[in-house]
Amino acid sequence: MVERAQKTGYVPSKIIEDEFGVDSSTIRRDLARLEAEGLIIRTQGGFLSIETKEGFDYPYEPRRKFRSSVKGQLGQYAAGLVKDGQTVLVDSGSTTWHVANSLKSRQNLTVITNDLQIAMLLSECSNINLHVTGGVQVDTVYTLVGPNTVDYISKIHVDIAFIGAEAVEAELGLSNVNVIEVPVKQAMIRAADCAVLVADSSKLGKRSLARVCGIDELSQIITDSRIDAGQRKAFGKKLQIVEV
Repeated sequence: MVERAQKTGYVPSKIIEDEFGVDSSTIRRDLARLEAEGLIIRTQGGFLSIETKEGFDYPYEPRRKFRSSVKGQLGQYAAGLVKDGQTVLVDSGSTTWHVANSLKSRQNLTVITNDLQIAMLLSECSNINLHVTGGVQVDTVYTLVGPNTVDYISKIHVDIAFIGAEAVEAELGLSNVNVIEVPVKQAMIRAADCAVLVADSSKLGKRSLARVCGIDELSQIITDSRIDAGQRKAFGKKLQIVEV
């Protein structure tokens, strides 16, 4: 089970049940033991490798449910930076979904996103003027990318952009497992007066496949209080820590 997770990143429990001919209670016990030993991360309906695998983009639902309580608190804090009447750009991702969820109570907002799940979340909010960038969907993650997406974003200006990432390190900066998302994220940062990275502490101090930008191009980095002392010092004044 550990080898399978290391190879593919995310593994649905049903696949293990079928392949090895065991019942769900056996799988749950094994997953509990493996998680206690620090070898996997359990999610709803499956499990993840403890290490983020370069080039592998986890399916949307496992990502959104992983550390969802922490991400919800980060989302609330980030949304607190937004004033009624502003124009907001929300990047795709499981943490930025929580930012968008906390924006629903704001008044007279214009929100632009390249995330179809975020668009659906906000589509019935009469107080939000919703724009979707267009583009081509990335398989399994509901993200819109491509030249049309970049062209759309390059023609707009927003007050604040909330950016997601797979990894962020003080020296390398922001990086992502999926190369095709990089030009979109770079365009979002250029379009905003204030570019805010929102990422839980498991993403900090790590590198991924494709570099997006340096720390100097971000206005703030919002993360949770589980970040270790060394990382706090490395990111300096840009770091905003939410107690969880």
